[in-house]
Formats: sequence, structure tokens, C-alpha cells
Amino acid sequence: MLRLAAFALANLMAMANPAIAQTVLTGGTLIDGTGGEAVSDAVIVVRDGRISCAGTRSDCAVPDGADVVDVSGHFITPGLIDAHVHFSQTGWLDGRPDGLRDADTLPYADAIQALWSDPGRWHRSYLCSGTTAVFDVGGAPWTVTGEQARGEGRSDRVHVRAAGPLITHANGINPLFAYGPLADQPVFMAMESEEQIRADVARLREMGSAAVKVWYLAPPSPEDASRLDALMMVAGEAARDAGLPLIVHATELQQAKTALRAGAKMLVHSVVDAPVDQEFIDLLLANDAFYAPTIVVGRNWSLALLSAATGEPADYRDDNACVADATVALLENPGLATEAVLARSDGQITPHAKRMEGEGVEAVYIAMNLRAVRDAGGRIVLATDAGNPLTLHGPSVLDELEAMQAAGMTPVEVIQAAMPQGAAAMGMADTIGTLQEGKVADLLVLAQDPREDVSAFRALTHVMREGELRTQQELQVR
Repeated sequence: MLRLAAFALANLMAMANPAIAQTVLTGGTLIDGTGGEAVSDAVIVVRDGRISCAGTRSDCAVPDGADVVDVSGHFITPGLIDAHVHFSQTGWLDGRPDGLRDADTLPYADAIQALWSDPGRWHRSYLCSGTTAVFDVGGAPWTVTGEQARGEGRSDRVHVRAAGPLITHANGINPLFAYGPLADQPVFMAMESEEQIRADVARLREMGSAAVKVWYLAPPSPEDASRLDALMMVAGEAARDAGLPLIVHATELQQAKTALRAGAKMLVHSVVDAPVDQEFIDLLLANDAFYAPTIVVGRNWSLALLSAATGEPADYRDDNACVADATVALLENPGLATEAVLARSDGQITPHAKRMEGEGVEAVYIAMNLRAVRDAGGRIVLATDAGNPLTLHGPSVLDELEAMQAAGMTPVEVIQAAMPQGAAAMGMADTIGTLQEGKVADLLVLAQDPREDVSAFRALTHVMREGELRTQQELQVR
């Protein structure tokens, strides 16, 4: 009764103020993201960019004068959330300085300058693919402070949370980012001392970063292990003091456990070198940390290098025409990078082909460990690492959804990972991730049932972002 009374009051206020926009979707099957039973022949009332009511026809009356859209025979879900992207990477080898390692071939500085000057590029690709929120887990300061980060209150952009520059001990990385106009926009900060780490975390907090990201690799030598582990603990303590979640790239089991001991709230990749053990599971659960499998990115990296080495375009899926034109031009002309890539392998193609063997071994561990985390009740999120070569902004979420299902998750489990868990990982569970009264009206309309198979997200017909409903065709790039 209280819910109906509140809805009636909202309806009266809307009639009194006709400037308040109201849209109603009727007839579809509502999968609201809460994990509860789906509602057939549902009504979703959207008022001023927010969900006013979502439920049965008896729960949600259609307000007078509303714009009613009949979606009978379709399925309505929250928007997808990608919990691992990089706005400062292009989806091809030119978007990383360690991709080509050649300042004259597709210069890195030129690529990043183009991204910096076109903040809407990735937003359109994401909305076109049904993604309404992303977590940028590492990039230059402009990914935090610039136009890329400003998606709130705009129906033509996705929600963005960004971590900003990464803290890392990786050797040889920082010099690669010191190109021309980007010298004052560091992507990485050195993990050299306690004082340096604390100063860098303070800088991240000051610029408005949403998290402290550490790229934590296996130590270059056993002698470095204890020193780097101690610095990882310092990073965790500094993040807690700054009130920021610690998120960590740690793909080896031992480094992942150290990251969790330091208080990591999210592991932004799978463990790929060994089966996770009970100690890892216990640490993950104790932290209530999120586990991001990023299944497709490793394979895509290898395919991109092989494509460039041979000059033959690699296969990729863009069913809904969402990939940015500039990226498509590079994907279709991989020979532009052939000389630079072959220079890394003494002119030989075979080393790039052999790299695929290692990806196959890692894929076994990724699937095995994903199931282990799932079976233990761990929190899993949809995450792609989009922006890396051939892991394309937008469509890669569809590849990742299907890879999660192929690895052993049920479609319903994948839906939870892609919506409410992603919202929680971004610190936005109160506003997005489910279709409930008061939440931002970010939703998808699908022609097929995603509970049967997550490939249904490719059958996207409409995207609503902050109450603005668009057909998928309207959002296509080409």
C-alpha cells in the first residue's frame, strides 16, 4: 500500500508539472538484476531519468500522458557494467607504448592525443553495445580529471569511475610514456619507496581518483620479493588512510595473495599461473573482494601481434557496428605495424604464433579458477581490459560474457556479475546495477532471453541511459 501511495503521489506531481519527462515500457519480461524471479508482462515507469516503478501491471499503473513504448516479447535488464577498461588505450597496438616500441610507427603520442581530444568516442561504442557504466582501472590523469570522466547527468555518456595513474615496479615502463606532450601525464608511478608510494597515493586522492591501482608483477629476482611485498603492504595502508579502495593487477598466485593480504578490494585479472588454493579463497572472501576474470584479453593480445606480424587482419566481432571508425581502420590495415612488430622477433613470425600456446595454458587456469571462486561464493565481475589490442571498447563485453558462460558460469550468474556486482565494484550499488525504484534508469531491451544464453545481449534492440531511450540502430557508429 505504501508503495502504491508513493507512486500515486509521484503521478500527481508529474501531472502538476508536465515538464517532468515520463516514459513507460510495457509488456516485456523484466529481469531486474536483484536475482529474484523475472516479471512477465511488466511495466517500468521512468520519471525524470530515474526508475519510478518496476514490476507487475498491478504494482505500476501507467501515468496519464506518459510516453508508452510496447516491448512485448522482449526482455528488459539493467545496463551492462564493464569493471575493467582503459580510456587511454585504443584497442590496437598503437594504444600502448610497449605495443609497437617504435616512436615512428603509429606514434603512441599521436594516438593518445587523439583520444584525449575526443572524449565521446568510447562512450558511443559502449552505449551501442549495451554498456552503461565502466570502471577505468588505470590511465593518465586526464582519465580522471578530463571530459572522459564526466558521464553523470548525460544520457549520451556512460557512468565512469577512474583510478588514474598506476603504481608499479615494472622496469622500463615509465620512459616509454615520456613522449612529448604526454610527459606531464604519467600513466605509471614508480613503486620505489614507502615515501614515494604515500606521496603518489596522496596525489591520486587530490586529483579525485576512484581507487589506488597497483600493477604488481612477479619480482624480477628472489632478492626483490620481500622488498616488493613490503611496498605492497605500504600501498594498501596508504590507500586505507586515503579512504580509497586498493585494486591490483596480480596475475600470479603468490602476488595475488600478497595483494589480498595488503587489503585489495578487487583483483582486476584472473590468476593465470596456477590453481587458486584455499589460502587464496580465504583471503578473497575475508576481504569481500571482487574477482575479475578478463578471459579474452590475453588471447586478443596474441592475435593482434600475429595479425600485425603477418599483415593479415584478425577476426573480431562487431555484430552491432559499435567499434570506432579510427579503430576499424587500424584493424583492417595491420600491415602498418608489421615492420615494428617483426623487429621485436628478429624478423620471425613463429615466435608470435608460439605465444598462442601459452595463452592456451593460461585459459585452462582462468576457467578453473573462475569456477573455484564461484563455487566458494566469491564476488565475480564482468571485466574486459578493453583498450588493449583487439579487446575493443564496447563489443568486447559481449565476447567476455560468452567466455564467462563457456568457462562454467550459468547465464544467471553471468548476469549478476555484469550488473549488480559491477555496480558494487564501482562503488555505485546505490544508484545503478538493478532496476528498482529510485535507481538511475539505465536499461536494455533484448529480443532474446539472456537467462537461456548470454549471447542474447547481442540481440539488443534498445538502450536507455538516464531515462533517454534510443534504438540500437541510432547508436551504431556505421
